[in-house]
Amino acid sequence: MTSWSPSTASTPGWCICRPRWAASEPCDPVIMENPYKLTDELNLLDATTTRLYHDDFDDLVLEVAGRDPERGILVVRCFPISAGDRFIALRTCKEKELGIVEDLAALDPDSRNALANALARAYFRPQITAVYAITEEHHIPRWQVDTDRGPRTFEIRSSRRDIRVLSQGRVLIRDADGNQYEIPNYHRLDVDSRALVEDQV
Repeated sequence: MTSWSPSTASTPGWCICRPRWAASEPCDPVIMENPYKLTDELNLLDATTTRLYHDDFDDLVLEVAGRDPERGILVVRCFPISAGDRFIALRTCKEKELGIVEDLAALDPDSRNALANALARAYFRPQITAVYAITEEHHIPRWQVDTDRGPRTFEIRSSRRDIRVLSQGRVLIRDADGNQYEIPNYHRLDVDSRALVEDQV
């Protein structure tokens, strides 16, 4: 099998690969570009010139240097599970995208708090701490649970579609109205609750 070694090309950002046995012999180079970067395709906002706050009507306002303020901003996580505090899209009420905040932590403290509050409202997700009963009527599961926001009863359309089991026992549940619930680690629930959940997942 032929092994290959990279050598420096005269063009910045390019790499010429040639066989090791031919390192000192002339050959036609194979030129490879730098890997594709997702961030090159995104409309990322400059954290140093971006300001977010809530106005007197409690609407989220976006101010970017050189632009008019935009009010009533909607926030959408591009990667809600794997990177909840990164790549946050800011949109108008008509769903027009204004830009993406690459990292919540990079914003100034006031803007960071305003965006964090807006995200908390948009992604209200009670954590289930106990499961009392899961019944089924007409093939529709009905959950009776306790959460960190108090007791809840909800229905889901399909256990197969609306329950997602992630790593380390984390479970995400979407009810028939689109609300989301989370079990941080169902292995840590009490014995009865855990048995009910395991029967569904």
